[in-house]
Amino acid sequence: MIAAIVQGLGLGLFLSLSVGPVIFAIIKYSINNGFKAGISFVLGVSFSDILFVLTGNLATSFIEGLEDYKRSIGIVGGILLVGLGVYGLLFKKTRLSTGEEKPEMFRTHDYLKIWLTGFLMNTLNPGVIIFWLGVCVANSATSVMHRLIMFTLCLGFVLSTDIFKVFVSNKIRHKLTLNNVVILNKIAGASMVVFGMVLLYKVLFDAAGLGH
Repeated sequence: MIAAIVQGLGLGLFLSLSVGPVIFAIIKYSINNGFKAGISFVLGVSFSDILFVLTGNLATSFIEGLEDYKRSIGIVGGILLVGLGVYGLLFKKTRLSTGEEKPEMFRTHDYLKIWLTGFLMNTLNPGVIIFWLGVCVANSATSVMHRLIMFTLCLGFVLSTDIFKVFVSNKIRHKLTLNNVVILNKIAGASMVVFGMVLLYKVLFDAAGLGH
């Protein structure tokens, strides 16, 4: 029981502190579009992680089969990141809301699009597949209760810290000038392009993928 708790919190802490395109996207959506948009994004990421964990524990052989498609998944994921980054850098118009009005984009299908972006950004990262594959295989011999506690704590910890990141980003967005937001958007867009290019380089040259 104690071992499962320690392992779950340790994995959650590792994923929460790791730097990847997700953290920049969380900041971007939260600052540009507010708390609900940021939450939609992190819920998409969290749902992707839950699917990997469930699949890894119910059918490890299927997850192992995904390893054969790591290159293809990595290429699609890299192109997605580069595309999102370029769009943010060149085409996305920045608008700074006061928080009093209800932005026009806040419709159900817009939240779904943001959710889907988070889901795909996480799912199409081969590093995430490799990470969950390793964790699931490494713990396949442990009891069901051990894995239930470990993965529940891990995923809960990661989701909680992501929500906290959204909360902080949403709080500071009202204190930012339009110029500050434009700069942050450029940084977020550039980071996605960089992560996408690195991911493409790694998978094309058969190297290890990026992390969470």
